[in-house]
Amino acid sequence: MLARVKSSPAPDFESLLQIPERPAAIGEAEAALQKAMQARQEGQRRHIEAGERLAAQRLGEPPTITAKEVDDLGFALAPLFAAENEARVQRDQIVEAFDASIAPAILGPCKEYRAAIGEALDNLETLLGHGVAFKARATAAGLDLSKISRLPGACPALIERLKLVRAVLDHADR
Repeated sequence: MLARVKSSPAPDFESLLQIPERPAAIGEAEAALQKAMQARQEGQRRHIEAGERLAAQRLGEPPTITAKEVDDLGFALAPLFAAENEARVQRDQIVEAFDASIAPAILGPCKEYRAAIGEALDNLETLLGHGVAFKARATAAGLDLSKISRLPGACPALIERLKLVRAVLDHADR
């Protein structure tokens, strides 16, 4: 008769392994950055159009725009670039703070998940060990189990595969 393997009810990992919701401040900061980028792009567009109008003016005709007006539009770009950079820095700081807060929130459930996987592997290895022992007893008794069931004969190979699974998990724990 097979020995009982320890089995405790596993936590509800579907609800335990959750990604924290992104704070609204990230969306607000992203919207502010987009607004600043649009303002900068609009300022650049106006400056480029003004420069093209200045370059397209014909000599001997009344000017439609002066070089000073083009320069003034160009000088007005500096605060727009500064506002965009400030909005980007603020957004990046909020995102970094959120990213830093994720690790502590997820680390505990991940450790619990890893422990549950380890326990399940231990249970499976114990069960497969029973198959190996059964195969050895059958062979000693002169019984060819492969005619009845190939499962006990597959158990040693499955145990070897479990070692590979454990190696992957150990690597993931780093």
